[in-house]
Amino acid sequence: MKYILVKLIYILSSILIMRDINIVLTCLQNFQEYIITNIDQLLKLQHKNIYILTNSFLVDKFKDYLTKINIIIIDDYNLSNEIFDKQYKNKNNSFRNGFWTLTSTRFFYIYEFMKIHNIENVIHLENDVLIYYNCDETIKSCLDNNYLYIPFDTFSRNIASIIYIPKHELFKKVLDNYDYTQNDMYNFANIQKKTGVIQNFPIFIKNNNIIDNEEYNFVTYNFDKFNYIFDAAAIGQYLGGIDPKNDSRNTVGFINETCIIKFNNYNFEWIIINEIKRPFIIINDIKYPIFNLHIHSKNLQKFI
Repeated sequence: MKYILVKLIYILSSILIMRDINIVLTCLQNFQEYIITNIDQLLKLQHKNIYILTNSFLVDKFKDYLTKINIIIIDDYNLSNEIFDKQYKNKNNSFRNGFWTLTSTRFFYIYEFMKIHNIENVIHLENDVLIYYNCDETIKSCLDNNYLYIPFDTFSRNIASIIYIPKHELFKKVLDNYDYTQNDMYNFANIQKKTGVIQNFPIFIKNNNIIDNEEYNFVTYNFDKFNYIFDAAAIGQYLGGIDPKNDSRNTVGFINETCIIKFNNYNFEWIIINEIKRPFIIINDIKYPIFNLHIHSKNLQKFI
């Protein structure tokens, strides 16, 4: 009986350990200074398991954080997918030192990392995406480990600003269907239809009065489950403007032309809770918490 009890405690402990969220960021080939602000925010939110996948020549950029986060050197990772190698190794990388290639490459490095180190329950953030809540304390209990989660702003477009990946076996099923002729924003919608293993991080509240707009219902799917709004890109673009490399003018108030929710129709408020300044959107006089902001302008300091 004592042995059975000890064994049960061990199993339950293993489940709890397995369920911890692991935050994964990638820093491939190019160092983006704002990733440091992202890391600072994650530490302030008391995330314990933070991983940076990067090249050995970039490790020194993180020297002040070596005791606080996990640096994973990917130099020897073998991206064994032959189609990937054929499509991307010889691609024209003149645009921003391989920007579009690297936005897709990161998924394959994350897959290899998860497989090699047996890491599960990953939240992957783009480097210009700030979150405002501790994942273990908030959304962990809402996640179903049979699915990936990602925000969509239309039927056909996803933004990989924040992704939940439960296990590498499931991620492989997704990447096996990756379309190498498309960039990362037009892949997961098709894969969602093909595989059925991707669900939505909702980009807006569910409105039960809107029942005939299928696309609205799609992008807001799961709001009742999470009770947070996840920013694909449009909120961060509206509040902070777009990347100055795209437009050097003041673009605060930018309205994303593709996203079906137009955030210029709403007001926003910042509320300090437990010493963290957090964004809320006001809809019909109700304040709804925003889980993350995609700071397209790269001025992350303004939004911590």
